[in-house]
Amino acid sequence: MILQQPQSTDAPAPPAAKAIFEPLLGRSSEYDRAKKILNAGRHPTFVGRDTVCRNALQGGLIFAAIDDADAGVAVVNVRTSTLLVLCVHPKYRKAGLGAALLEFLRPNFARVVESAVPWFARNGYIQLGDYKQGRSLRTAIMVRGGLTELCGRLATIYAAGCACSLTHTNETPAAKT
Repeated sequence: MILQQPQSTDAPAPPAAKAIFEPLLGRSSEYDRAKKILNAGRHPTFVGRDTVCRNALQGGLIFAAIDDADAGVAVVNVRTSTLLVLCVHPKYRKAGLGAALLEFLRPNFARVVESAVPWFARNGYIQLGDYKQGRSLRTAIMVRGGLTELCGRLATIYAAGCACSLTHTNETPAAKT
């Protein structure tokens, strides 16, 4: 699958960003490939081999390629739909690749360092709770915008006693008044 790069309205895109990007599924043996992008992009946290390999085995290591070159990498916990790592090579930044990759992946949650919270907010994510202090950086959990609205609607439906909530309370419709 090949996706067209969206263009940023803030600044002119570098020539490479006008190309298309191709999401490529990474393998558990490709830690060095991922680490090369993370190092070039000066990712703010250490991303260990275990994190990359464990998530790659579940289909959660994704490379973004532009003109057959690695332009970005993402690591997702597919079981919890949580984005753990998103890094774009500096050569491809400010062109919308990170946002396009985020939109392609559409994770429900993202673990985000404090400095990246505004970027994720601009891309439709909402911070849940307070920051948590890590070894050297503060992090936040962010949720995709539409999910909080859905959760509110579901809570209202369950509170109103819809038939679907009866299976969770072991009551029958006749017993519920």
